[in-house]
Amino acid sequence: MPVRLLLVALAYFATGWLGLKMPYLGQNITLVWLPTGIAVAALYRWGRPVWPSVFVASFLVNLSVGSTWSMALGIAIGNTLAPLLAAEFLRIHEFHATFDRRRDVGLFTTATAMGMLVSATGGTACLYLAGVVPTESIGAAWLFWWMGDSVGVLLAGPLLLSISRKNLIQFGGDRKALLLWLMFAIPAAWFAFVHDYVQMGRSLPLAFLTFPLFAWAALRFRITGAALAGLAFSVVAAWSTAKGHGTFWLPNTNVGLMLLWTYMASTVLTGLLITAMQAEHHQAESTLRESEQRFSAAFSSSPVAASIATAADGRFIESNENYERDFGWTKADLIGKTSVEVGIWPDSATREPWAVAIRREGRLVNYETIWNHKNGERRHVSLSAAITELNGESCILAYVTDITARKQAEQVLAASETRLRAVLNGVQSGVVVIAENGIVESFNRSAERMFALNADEVIGQNVRLLIPEPFKTAHDGYLHNYQRTGIGKVIGKRSDVVAQRKDGSTFPIELGVTEMLLNGTRFFIGSISDITERKSAEERINELAFFDQLTRLPNRTLLLDRLRQAMTTGARNASYGSLLFIDLDNFKTLNDTAGHDIGDLLLQQVAVRIAEYVREGDTVARLGGDEFVVVIESLSTNAEEAATQTEAVGEKILAALNGTYQLNATEYRSSASIGATLFKGHQTSIDDLMKQADLAMYKSKQTGRNALHFFDPAMQTLLVEKAALESSLRRAIDEHQFLLHYQAQVVGTGRVTGAEALVRWQHPEFGIMPPADFIPLAEETGLILPLGEWVLNTACAQLAHWAIRPEMSHLTIAVNVSAKEFCEPDYVPKVLAILNQTGANPKKLKLELTESLLVNNIEDVIEKMFTLRAKGVGFSLDDFGTGYSSLSYLKRMPLDQLKIDQSFVRDVLVDPNDAAIARTVVALAHSLGLGVIAEGVETEAQRVALAESGCHAYQGYLFSKPLPVEAFEAYSRLGR
Repeated sequence: MPVRLLLVALAYFATGWLGLKMPYLGQNITLVWLPTGIAVAALYRWGRPVWPSVFVASFLVNLSVGSTWSMALGIAIGNTLAPLLAAEFLRIHEFHATFDRRRDVGLFTTATAMGMLVSATGGTACLYLAGVVPTESIGAAWLFWWMGDSVGVLLAGPLLLSISRKNLIQFGGDRKALLLWLMFAIPAAWFAFVHDYVQMGRSLPLAFLTFPLFAWAALRFRITGAALAGLAFSVVAAWSTAKGHGTFWLPNTNVGLMLLWTYMASTVLTGLLITAMQAEHHQAESTLRESEQRFSAAFSSSPVAASIATAADGRFIESNENYERDFGWTKADLIGKTSVEVGIWPDSATREPWAVAIRREGRLVNYETIWNHKNGERRHVSLSAAITELNGESCILAYVTDITARKQAEQVLAASETRLRAVLNGVQSGVVVIAENGIVESFNRSAERMFALNADEVIGQNVRLLIPEPFKTAHDGYLHNYQRTGIGKVIGKRSDVVAQRKDGSTFPIELGVTEMLLNGTRFFIGSISDITERKSAEERINELAFFDQLTRLPNRTLLLDRLRQAMTTGARNASYGSLLFIDLDNFKTLNDTAGHDIGDLLLQQVAVRIAEYVREGDTVARLGGDEFVVVIESLSTNAEEAATQTEAVGEKILAALNGTYQLNATEYRSSASIGATLFKGHQTSIDDLMKQADLAMYKSKQTGRNALHFFDPAMQTLLVEKAALESSLRRAIDEHQFLLHYQAQVVGTGRVTGAEALVRWQHPEFGIMPPADFIPLAEETGLILPLGEWVLNTACAQLAHWAIRPEMSHLTIAVNVSAKEFCEPDYVPKVLAILNQTGANPKKLKLELTESLLVNNIEDVIEKMFTLRAKGVGFSLDDFGTGYSSLSYLKRMPLDQLKIDQSFVRDVLVDPNDAAIARTVVALAHSLGLGVIAEGVETEAQRVALAESGCHAYQGYLFSKPLPVEAFEAYSRLGR
């Protein structure tokens, strides 16, 4: 960069110093100011950093002719700003320095004329202020300055802007032409500008001698020749005129000067225009050649048959080789003939509609018709054609595609679609096919019946038509997310959702969505089943199983589930929760004296009053009789504050319950005793929490009733015994103090089909202990894992032993599996390893799961079940109807059997609710294709009632209590 700055400064100073050696007005105005052209070219090519060189050189050159430093400074500022503005103008308007467009000549001329206004105005002002130019000469001085600067830019600028090594090599390479041009140019310049004639002004026409030479230079040497010729002739003319010689030295100096400037400007611009027009002509020719080459290449390499024919009579002018490939006709067959004469069109009548359409429209795309192959075959074709002009004649350019195979495929597809539509209409499930944008493509008859909509009303509409609010918005968001990410959360799954009929009513459906790609287009197929009846059954089961029929409050089952959720919430946010155990004082007396109906009224009103004083997210439940429980969650993280919050709620409940009740015509005053305990996460088991609150409630009873007490740690005497029992249980596992008893599972009136393996503890001090005495503790402490593994191993070994005994080989064994066991990551490999080691038949093993297993991580549970089911292991859902979260997942689990809990069987003859639950469970099992077995069957009347409900498999003391293996084998042989 420093070298460039120095070169610009030296060139500016040298040309400026030489120019001022031939002044025209004073010492500062000359005929041609070439430095300005140098400045414009330098600033355009190298940018703004060049301006200091221009400024310094201008300042020095003015000082060199005697100007004061202030005048030189002012002139230098104007001489710097003028080319800087001109260069910026050219850069902004995307000027081409090669002058290959007439637009560039116009831009350059405009930039020069506008920019030099600044230097002329600034320089003339400086001369006037310095007293060099009198007032009456300001106009002439300004004009001379502007003309001199403008002509200087026109002369020097194009040469310096376009000069390059390539241009110089091309210019110098044609030496003969250059020498020939000089032989004519030098005499012409001497005659036109140097030679003096007797009568001034008569030699002006001689200036035109140079114009042919300008044109010659521009045409032959392009921009470099045009610029050099203009510069050479103009410098000679200016020098001669400044010395008082030549064509432009006239008596009227101003006229001669104007003629000189006009000559210089016009010659330079003429050369530039010739160069630009020549470049544009060459570019147009090149573009035309490229276009012709592209057309020829495209025509020849077109993948389909292409032809050119006259528009007037349709005679072929040209065709590519694909005519012979696709239709058998060679170019020799076609050229000079019409398509009808050749036989491509079956007849002129067939061609006429196409010919009329192409002449009318000028262009046709994918016009389908039938052509003849040369061998006589009929071919379906698609014609795309346009009328164009070729060598001044109107022609038809046509492209022809053989679509016979596609037409045949379309016919096959149409037939296939007809068959598919018939199949879909015969399917009992509703089938809806939608495109990726949500538009319904197909709607079968079953769907018509479900939605009360005809297919014509749905097809072509968005599937949102079938979705009620607020699910429409969720569906749109899901569809947009799928289109954006490709992640389909419902693809390949079945879900229970809500649909909308034509009248706006809604109904529950089971929806399965699969994805299909057809010819590169994505479709979604929805399989729909109306599950209104199933949902009603589920709701009825929920109502019977989880809510108290008298108060409509949650029962014990739902309470335990809510309490478990509250404990999980507390563990997550580190907050305390509390449990309030409420017992009505003297309720038994009211029942005994006023009757159960009055007692029921009191219980209903108590339920309402308690519910008024708890938050929406808390739980109020009735355990039974006059016992109520309140679960308060998300209290303070501080134990004292949580106790204070619990006490405040408890006191409000006490005050509400300690009042008068209107029981029909009787006024009755009651009170209650409340026990409270705090919990945080799962630190304390649910059973212990219930015991703590119960103990605290009894303390309230003992202190006079109508009171609230918190659980006292001194009440934990039983917990000490529990710790001792845990220690004994650990030792029992290590010392193998357990054995299995087997309770028969029968069908009909007693045929034994299998057994449930029930663990017993052979306690060295207390004798045989039933599972109820130690299984809960084993669950709580995690000892259920090694104990459960022993049970499974022992049961499988027994199966393997029975397998070799024909009279026992048909028996199955059901093994209870706790939620904690099943959720272990290695549970499935452990089961498979035991089966492999013992040699037991997996099909004879049945794992009994409880509904508590379905509370958390249901997807993992289902995956494990399917893995074991694939190996032959069966599954039974134990204690069905006592859980809370299983119904929505029931249809997804690979179950074999539902087991009706003994709590429902016990009162099936006396409690209508229990009987209804049993019937509903049986109906649900049958609808899902599952077996059903009832446990706890103790009387023949119970068995008959269950059989009438559709349950024919039983387990209970009516048939056999749990027996040691030898006794069970003997019983089994009798019950065959």
